[in-house]
Amino acid sequence: MKKLGMILVSVALLSGCARLSDFNTDNSRTQKEQKEDQTPATMTCTSDKNDTLTFEAKGDEIQNMTQVFTMSFADLGIREDLDAQSIQDKINQSLQSLYDLKGVEATGKMVEDHVEITLRVNYEIANDKELVEAGLLQEGERDSEHISLEQTRKSQEASGYTCTVE
Repeated sequence: MKKLGMILVSVALLSGCARLSDFNTDNSRTQKEQKEDQTPATMTCTSDKNDTLTFEAKGDEIQNMTQVFTMSFADLGIREDLDAQSIQDKINQSLQSLYDLKGVEATGKMVEDHVEITLRVNYEIANDKELVEAGLLQEGERDSEHISLEQTRKSQEASGYTCTVE
């Protein structure tokens, strides 16, 4: 299961490519003034491996992120001779221990010969400092006050993802 932890942390780093700064005393984002552009937008990024990242934003500010990716049992260090329920329990126990954070939900389910993992982050209620410490967000430049949809798009595309904004 150590291997699972290492793989999930490295995959999760992909989801935290946006920039963030200015923690206030309670380590959450500072209150933002009402932005002119509050138009809802959804950006979906896909990779050659069929991994999917979905970002929900208001204007340029990302509110939520959902990442769906698959891993083989071998990648996770899980023996195939275990029964399905044991495998499912091990997956969810590991995910729970890695991402036991406010505003973060991680689930895994078995699909044929692999595991589909879904990681959701609600940036409005999650603690930014905890997200940085868990490797789910990069602290980035000190002048940004929110997670930028445009900067995230550029970062994901530079990482090989194809992104569309609706």
